[in-house]
Amino acid sequence: MPDKKQYSILFVCTANQCRSPMAEALFIRYLKDNGDDLEKWNVASAGCWAYPNLSATPHAIQTAEKMGGDLNFHSSKAVSENLLKDFNLILCMESDHKHFIKRNFPEAADDVFLFSEMVGKVFEIHDPVGGTLENYEQTAENLNKIIRSSFKKIGSLSRK
Repeated sequence: MPDKKQYSILFVCTANQCRSPMAEALFIRYLKDNGDDLEKWNVASAGCWAYPNLSATPHAIQTAEKMGGDLNFHSSKAVSENLLKDFNLILCMESDHKHFIKRNFPEAADDVFLFSEMVGKVFEIHDPVGGTLENYEQTAENLNKIIRSSFKKIGSLSRK
């Protein structure tokens, strides 16, 4: 198991093919754009009910590229006890994801939040899977707004 980096954040959705990989790619892009030292960060994504080793959806890849991220080499992974141990902050797209982790991995319960809670609200980031490219772009823009608005809070919670 790798050592925890100074900051560690795991984005979680259902299948780890749309929302959480886009959030991961956009967060890394934000770090690069702001000159942050990527060596200090462990940023990843997973899905509560993911099948392993699947690529991101074509629309997710295209949307991430359009926004400066890269999902060409993304490989889906499922939430697991081993994986959760590597992260200080776990951000979920929907309340079902948050409840799943808290129920099945109670040792991680204090580190789990809805992504929307980072901006002081409680709302779901809806899954664009099966939708149009515009649906994916709208989802990605929502993710990006939360990242930009709450970066300091995310940094604080992801550091231990």
